[in-house]
Amino acid sequence: MSWDADKASTALVDLFSAALPHVKVFGEPPQTLNPPAVVISDADVTYNNATFCADTATVPVVVIGGIDTKTALETMKNTLRSALDGDENLGGVVHYASATGERNWRSGTSAGGIQLLSVELIVEVQM
Repeated sequence: MSWDADKASTALVDLFSAALPHVKVFGEPPQTLNPPAVVISDADVTYNNATFCADTATVPVVVIGGIDTKTALETMKNTLRSALDGDENLGGVVHYASATGERNWRSGTSAGGIQLLSVELIVEVQM
């Protein structure tokens, strides 16, 4: 199976939307958003991984909230990890998907002046 960004993104959106029903989950970076939100970012892909003869992608999943919501972001991030643990093949779309780490805790200001806090949950996907 070859890497298919649309299929993988759709499967992640479906899984994460079910896990966080009150949070908007975007399949690609949107032009604008309101927190809390989850954004499936563009993947780094290694084709034909020699060990597995499959494509392996590293997908940053950005979890975004207000500046004073670090505890809520941690809860959201851990909910996404649990959802992946419960459906490692994303309904049969991929060989496996697993959260492998987190990075890039950041604060910033949106175009509307809203103070934001975000973290990337790193998801490895093999197709």
